Amino acid sequence: MKKLFALILALCMLAAMAGCGASETPAATTAAPAAAAPADGAETTEAAAPAFVPTNTITYNVSSKAGGNSDLITRTASDIATKLNLVNGKPFVIVNNTDGSGNIIRITTHDSNDPDHTLLCMSSGDLQSMLSADVGLKIEDFSPIATLAADKQLIFGLTGSKMTTFDDIKAAIADGKKINVGGTKSNELKVFEMFVNEIGAADSFNYMMYDSSAESITALMGGHIDLAMGSPAAAVAYVNSNDIVPVVAFSDERFEAPLDTAPTMVELGYSVVQSPMWRGVVAPGTMSQEAQEYWNDVFRQVTESAEWQEYLSKYLLSPYFNDLETTRTIMAETQVSLLTELGG
Repeated sequence: MKKLFALILALCMLAAMAGCGASETPAATTAAPAAAAPADGAETTEAAAPAFVPTNTITYNVSSKAGGNSDLITRTASDIATKLNLVNGKPFVIVNNTDGSGNIIRITTHDSNDPDHTLLCMSSGDLQSMLSADVGLKIEDFSPIATLAADKQLIFGLTGSKMTTFDDIKAAIADGKKINVGGTKSNELKVFEMFVNEIGAADSFNYMMYDSSAESITALMGGHIDLAMGSPAAAVAYVNSNDIVPVVAFSDERFEAPLDTAPTMVELGYSVVQSPMWRGVVAPGTMSQEAQEYWNDVFRQVTESAEWQEYLSKYLLSPYFNDLETTRTIMAETQVSLLTELGG
C-alpha cells in the first residue's frame, strides 16, 4: 500500500513539473507582422494631405481697373488654378478697386477677417504707390506669397499722329512744345523720369497720372495725351489692331513682334534705360504659415502650366516665379530701394 501511494505521489510531481515547463513557453501572438519599410527611393501609395486647403470662396483683390496689367495677370492665374483643380473646387471672386490710388483695397486686404482665403495682386509699382501715399502700410504688414512674372515698359504713340517716332519727339522738343505723357504712379513714372533725364529734356514734358496702363492707353487713343507709357501686356492688343505704335523700348534689347519696331535707348545713342517690374501676390499679414505654403505651391503649379507659358508669350512677359523665402527677400529689398528713393 505504501508502495502504491509513493508511486501515485511521484506521478503527480512529474505532471506538475511538465505543467510548469509549458507555462514558460511564450504564447503565440495573433497580431499581424509589421509591414516592411519601403526601400530607399520607393514611392508611397498615399501622399500626405496638405495642412491647409480652401474651404471658402477665395477673394483675389486688384488695385487697378479691369483690363489693366494687374487685372489680366490676376484673372489668368486664377483661371488656370481653377482649370487645373488646384483650389479644392472653391471659386475665386476678383475684386477691382482703384479708390485712393489702390490703397483702399490694400487696407481692405490687410484687415481681412478671412486671411487664409484672401489674396492681393502686388507689383513693384503697387508697392511704390503704397509707400508714396504713406497710408501706414509696408510690405511687412502683408504675407508675400509669390512672384509670377516680370515686365518692362515702352512709350507708345497714336497711329497717324505727329508723335510716332523718337525723331518726332526730338523735333517737338526742338520746337519748344510741351509733350503730354500719360502713365501710372509706379515703375512707369520711374522709367519716364530716367528717360527724360537721359535725353536732358525734363522741362519739355508733362506727366499725366492714371490708375492703370489701360487707362493711359485709352487716353492716348482718345487724343487726350501725346504719348503713353505702358507695358507689353496692356498695349500689345492695340498695337496688333494698329491703334497705337511702339516708339521707344525701355529694355536692354528689342521686344519681340509686334513691338520689335521700337528701338532701345542704346540704339538711339544713349545709355540703357529700364526698370523691370515684378508682378506677384501677397496676402494679409495674419495668413497662417500653412496657407502661405499652400498658395505658393498653387502658384508654382500655375506658372509651370502650358497655359501660363502661352500667357507669357502672348504678352511678352518674362517668367519670374519664386518660392516663399525668395519672394519675401525680393519684396523686402524692393521696399528698401523705394524708401531710399522716397527719402524714408
